[in-house]
Amino acid sequence: MPTIRVDGNDLFAIYHATKEARKLILKEKRPVLIEAISYRVGDHSTSDFSQRYRDEEEMKKWEELLAKFSSPIDRLEKYLTRRGLVTEEHTKKLRKDALE
Repeated sequence: MPTIRVDGNDLFAIYHATKEARKLILKEKRPVLIEAISYRVGDHSTSDFSQRYRDEEEMKKWEELLAKFSSPIDRLEKYLTRRGLVTEEHTKKLRKDALE
C-alpha cells in the first residue's frame, strides 16, 4: 500500500498530501495511507496525566519545537491575516466566541 508521511500540524501539507493520495487512489484503484505526524501537547482528558508515561526531556523537546514554530492554529491565522483573508479583529472575535 502506498504511504504518504506528512506534518500533521501543517494544514497545507495535509491538504497537499490528501490531494496526492486521491490522485493515486483514482489512478491505481487501491488504498493509500496518510501518516500524519503530530504531537499531543496536553493530556487526553481531565482523567489523564501524561507525565506518568512521558519523561521530562521529551516534553521539553516538544515544547521548544512548538515555541519555535508556533501552534498550527496560530500559523494558519497569521497566513490568513497576511493574505488579507481575515482581520485580527475577526480572529479575536472568533476566539472569544469559541471560548464562550
